[in-house]
Amino acid sequence: MQFSAPYKLTGSSNLAFHFHPDHLADLRLSGLNDETIRAAGVYSIAPSLISHFFSARKGIPSEIESALCFPYQGYTFARIKLFPALGKMKYAEPPKTGARLYVPFSVSDGCVHICEGEKKTLAAYQTGLNAVGIGGVWNWLQNREPIADLDLIQWDGRDVMVIPDSDVFQRFDLIRGIYALGRELRGLGANVYIAQIPQPTSGKVGLDDFLVAGGNVSGLEIFSLGHRIFKGAAWWHGQWKFRKAILAA
Repeated sequence: MQFSAPYKLTGSSNLAFHFHPDHLADLRLSGLNDETIRAAGVYSIAPSLISHFFSARKGIPSEIESALCFPYQGYTFARIKLFPALGKMKYAEPPKTGARLYVPFSVSDGCVHICEGEKKTLAAYQTGLNAVGIGGVWNWLQNREPIADLDLIQWDGRDVMVIPDSDVFQRFDLIRGIYALGRELRGLGANVYIAQIPQPTSGKVGLDDFLVAGGNVSGLEIFSLGHRIFKGAAWWHGQWKFRKAILAA
């Protein structure tokens, strides 16, 4: 299946004619403008196509009313945002497909910014960053191995800034995932840094929230992988790699 928009978004200057109102409102909350939305090929998916993202045996959960589609490079894969969310499940991808790297636009020379989620990747791109995305902190692994999409980018000698959601620094399980990604990219020759988004309250802050509030990525505090903030994750990573080696033997 080709996950390209069933209509061209150039037919009207008003995206309200092309999007479910809830979807367009959600994109606007992330600060995304018409130009970015059109360029990324985002669209409200036809209800009949939502079934492609759930197994035929289980069918579409009755709670789902609509879905917003984010096609990936090549338009042969996509993830959809569910409206409403199914508990903690906000996004879905076709059954029996794995994690993918979201590369909505060509990656140019210079620092690559890795964002957590499609909307945040688009928000970063809109501010002029060289941005790609992962669906979540562990969505760069498939069957315990790095996804093939990592090969889409030449990492050797390149600066990389990973910008996860603010709650990563509040949870051991999440900071481990981001640290492990950083180590993987460092092993491919990249100079890796992790940026911390401020979290003034208990609520999680994503990169899009931060940018909409007037934040600037250049003002974020950044840490190298050798910083003491990753001391626990570094110890865990050594044990994790050892267990992987044992399982592979």
